[in-house]
Amino acid sequence: MAFKDLRDYIKFMESRNKIIHIEDEVDPILEIAEISRRCTYLGLPPLIFDNIKNFKNWKIITNVFGSINNVYDVFGTNNLESITESFLSNLNNLPINFFDKIRSLPDMMQMGKYLPKSKKPDFKDSSITFNEIPALKTWPKDAGRYLTYSIIITKDPSGVNNLSVYRVQILNDKEAIIHWQAFKRGALTAMKYKESGINKIPIAIVNGVDPVIAFTAASPVPPGLDKYLFAGILRGEGVDVHELDNGILVPSHAESVLEGYVDLNDLRLEGPFGDHLGYYTPQDYYPVFKLEKSFTRERPIFHATSVGKPPLEDAWIGKAVERLFLPFLKMIIPDLVDMNLPEYGLFTGIGIFSIKKYYPGQARRVMMALWGNGQLSLLKMIIIVDSDVNIHDVNQVIYAIASTVDPSRDVIVISNALTDSLDHTTLYPPLGSKIGIDATRKFKEELGREWPEELKSDENIVKKISPIIEKIIRKYPPSK
Repeated sequence: MAFKDLRDYIKFMESRNKIIHIEDEVDPILEIAEISRRCTYLGLPPLIFDNIKNFKNWKIITNVFGSINNVYDVFGTNNLESITESFLSNLNNLPINFFDKIRSLPDMMQMGKYLPKSKKPDFKDSSITFNEIPALKTWPKDAGRYLTYSIIITKDPSGVNNLSVYRVQILNDKEAIIHWQAFKRGALTAMKYKESGINKIPIAIVNGVDPVIAFTAASPVPPGLDKYLFAGILRGEGVDVHELDNGILVPSHAESVLEGYVDLNDLRLEGPFGDHLGYYTPQDYYPVFKLEKSFTRERPIFHATSVGKPPLEDAWIGKAVERLFLPFLKMIIPDLVDMNLPEYGLFTGIGIFSIKKYYPGQARRVMMALWGNGQLSLLKMIIIVDSDVNIHDVNQVIYAIASTVDPSRDVIVISNALTDSLDHTTLYPPLGSKIGIDATRKFKEELGREWPEELKSDENIVKKISPIIEKIIRKYPPSK
């Protein structure tokens, strides 16, 4: 299932009574964010604000990813892994020599359906400026109004399209600060342009698209892989795109498009901003976007989010990333069985991984491989357990740590490593320390002796007493 655009998604959700319309007049200064956060904590469906103070021509949608069930509605399945597993199964069928290519031509043509395709845009020329957009102020001490779920689109010098979600602080009608952090695709693209002597980078700020495209923009797709292609993989079909005068491809059915450039020589102080760690991010210098042209649809819909202490939308986006990217990660690191990025672990804070253990030192090897992969390199803590541990049950993970770990042998600390630049616990971000915990059962080479035998019940006794247990449960049902 692929939605044509944001309106198609809203129509689908309304037909299933899964959209909450708020008709009261609500202010984008603090009020909409407060309502959105409270509804996310309650696990409610997405919200549409129909009556926005001082912005009568707009609607605002929030909480598109406000619960794991909302995420399932976006993708049309609760088995997110199946989406990428299906793609990878096709990838495995790709030919490796000329004769295979001839025989597999139909399969190769089928892969082309994921590529973006040119389509006439639904948006038209507009004269809107930043101050005419219903951007939110989400926390009392934020530096101002922010675009919180707008998509920053750049094109790498190699031609790869980058779609990313960075917060954007509005300065005035024509200028805004782009908060792209070190290691993120926007910053990496900027460095490439700067190395070639170009300091004005053409970009577009897009808002209001098919939620799968919005999800892709927020996902840690490895640099070098075109995000329009990845969105096509998740959607099952390519994205309709339109080329702007500055050469940037934008989704043809976007609600609003701001065309311009980022001036790498114009750095200004951004923040503070209440972020997903639950604290205000300190001020720092980031480049300024200069608006040149704008486009909107009739009565545009503005997509926004508000972050803070978990679990809010970013937590459920993280859980979806976990499931969708697991098949890719298992292809790169075959030792992996499962992974859990707990919603209270702040996505880049804690990662729990299970492996099928075959040799001594394997857990540490997997840690190093994980820290060398994309956004997982930002993880502050990695815990590795055996494959029979349910990593989504925190108590089982705690038991594994308590029953297998000797701290001096099984805990490693790495200093001066790249971490999340939003992490306020580090003195010199984006550098900080990392901890790895090997909570697997140890081989003789690791322990110095054989690992003790685990407790197991006698199977014959279990079989014999089962009817008695069933009788007890029927008479005295256990409380949950």
